[in-house]
Amino acid sequence: MDQNLKVFCSTVIAIFLEASPFLFLGSLLSALVELYLPEDKIARLLPKGKLLGLGYGLFAGMLIPTCECGVVSIVKRFLKKGVPPHVAITYMLSAPVINPLVLAATYIAFQGNIWMVLGRASLVAGCAACLGWAMSGINPALLLRQSDNESLFDHARSACGHADKHNAPHPRLGTVRDCGCYSEGRGQSALTQVLLRTASEFLDMGKYLILGGIVVGSLRISLPQELLLVFRENVFLSVGAMMLLAILVSVCSEADAFVAAAFSTFPAVARLSFVAIGPMVDLKLAFMYGAFFRKRIVLALVAVPIAIVYFSSILLGMLIR
Repeated sequence: MDQNLKVFCSTVIAIFLEASPFLFLGSLLSALVELYLPEDKIARLLPKGKLLGLGYGLFAGMLIPTCECGVVSIVKRFLKKGVPPHVAITYMLSAPVINPLVLAATYIAFQGNIWMVLGRASLVAGCAACLGWAMSGINPALLLRQSDNESLFDHARSACGHADKHNAPHPRLGTVRDCGCYSEGRGQSALTQVLLRTASEFLDMGKYLILGGIVVGSLRISLPQELLLVFRENVFLSVGAMMLLAILVSVCSEADAFVAAAFSTFPAVARLSFVAIGPMVDLKLAFMYGAFFRKRIVLALVAVPIAIVYFSSILLGMLIR
């Protein structure tokens, strides 16, 4: 077998095998949250003050862990029930990272580098808190698009995997959903529902993990050493390139650290920017933001995290050189 092909195959397989257990656990937790944790109960527990609300939004991911693709639809339901925007938006941006599973995956992917874990959590928390604070006091209804626009997403969405497909009933499993999920069908046991949703989430997000591995493997065998040296020496280029890659590849937060860690020739701050921006802004999230929120809110949700992560990473890179 050609040496380049060996490197490519081993890279893709290694990334998938390392990350898939965390992806499975994340899918399982997401299914459990969706099925057994009603939004009404969460809304009743919310604190009243702004600062307490921001703190609740930041650390709610510890209690209600979910991936970035699932949290957007959860937050839409929160806002419709009157949850203050500073809590809902802060939770939406921070929960995919500030939860035990993702932090553990980051720690393992970077071989026990606690600074990478703390840096990732700090960057995401900073972005989430800034946007949450900026949106405090706004009527929750003013953040969301009109219901007639939302219906378009209900029929077309497939990235997240929780929209009904024309409400088409399956004869045994209930309502079939775009991604393969099923609503609570008659005759299903609780275990069956959890397993179906877990499997659907895992398969839906697994393709992004494989795509990420293919990209890493391809770059490993195609990028010339001279170009790698340029990225290694130029923090502006390396941070920008890794952020762009994170946005395009759209790997879920439970697995993206393993993809970032594979870029061992890139500076640490560039890999940090990859794992910080991905859970807040990527292609599938941009599509979902556009379907749920008004244009100004979408612009803020995309532009503010990109700006904060980029300039913070650049500053950090200059300080540690």
